[in-house]
Amino acid sequence: MATVRPGLEPWNRVRIPKAGSRSTVTIPDPDAALDLCVAAVIRECCLVTRSLKNQILDAETDVLCAVLYSNHNRMGRHKPHLALKQVEQCLKRLKNMDLEGSIQHLSELFSSNENQPVNTKACVIPSQPVVELVLMKILGACKLLLRFLDCCCKTFLLTVKHLGLQEFIILNLVMVGLVSRLWVLYKGVLKRLTSLYEPLFRLLQQISRIQPLPYFKDFTFPSDIAEFLGQPYFEVFKKKMPTAFAAKGVTKLLNKLFLTKEQSPRFNQETILRISKKAKQMRINIQNNVDLGQPIKNKKVFKEESSEFDVRAFCKQLKHKATQETNLKCSQSKLKATQHSSQKATGTPCAKSFVQRFREAESFIQLSEEIQTAILWCRSKKLKALASFLGNKLLKSNRLKHVEAQGC
Repeated sequence: MATVRPGLEPWNRVRIPKAGSRSTVTIPDPDAALDLCVAAVIRECCLVTRSLKNQILDAETDVLCAVLYSNHNRMGRHKPHLALKQVEQCLKRLKNMDLEGSIQHLSELFSSNENQPVNTKACVIPSQPVVELVLMKILGACKLLLRFLDCCCKTFLLTVKHLGLQEFIILNLVMVGLVSRLWVLYKGVLKRLTSLYEPLFRLLQQISRIQPLPYFKDFTFPSDIAEFLGQPYFEVFKKKMPTAFAAKGVTKLLNKLFLTKEQSPRFNQETILRISKKAKQMRINIQNNVDLGQPIKNKKVFKEESSEFDVRAFCKQLKHKATQETNLKCSQSKLKATQHSSQKATGTPCAKSFVQRFREAESFIQLSEEIQTAILWCRSKKLKALASFLGNKLLKSNRLKHVEAQGC
């Protein structure tokens, strides 16, 4: 008999010891109800084994491990990456349970009836300890799969939220597709396991009446597995998937990034005017400024051929109200160098207005809006290098924007 430690449910174990008693029971004259139970168990065991041996599950698991391994250093502390590691832990525990081996062993015990003569009416079925062991593993696997599906949903939502920041777009898209496929595949495995539990429980009742030999004496197997699994089980099969893409506007972002030139909307001057009006309105609404301290100078030297519009000199020293309050004034030589580099630009009114807006930005929220306007202008003028440079500056400004919003 398997002893149950206090405070630990038997279905919550990773490894359950096998029974040392006989594995099969021979029934000389089985009735029709027993034959129906045996046929249903054999059919469901084949379906569950086929689902667990699906090559798509192995392929998706390999992709999951590869994504976690290749992005461990740079994404080790990101919430989507940590949530994805919990998904991997659930899969490892499910594999250590050896559920597939137990169900396959149960199917092999039924196959001994095929070797008997045709005139023999005796039926060989698994003993009560073997059936109870498989039932216990099914209960534990169903609980674990519910936890796994919940981790997939959390990873999906966190990844979509991170995708809205326009960082690691390709990686986040891979993670979203990965957890979505895993959720769908293992939802089918959960449905197969619950379908196997019902005929196997009826078979247990038949065996316990013929030859009682209980293995888990301190545990009562539930007659309805849906009630045992509780509310999470009903939520998985009844609720709709969260529409996070539509709520967060990520679809609009992806369309801008991945549409072809023929499909993408054409850039026009109205877009710049719309963003400029939004930035001006935000500038009016700002009343209190937060001192974020002295900005760190970027000593990295950029070597590139001279282009029409050089914005890098304007991003090295940003004059906003916070730096003025702390009396951090740059030297006259640096100001002259900045003015000299700014004169290398085209001298167009639009370029000069960008320079003035960068210098007059009073918060990182306003600075992000101005940089986004400049990026659109650079793309319209086919200045790819400057647009890429401003894109990196926009990422840094967005991160500092969140810090500024928290009052740090």
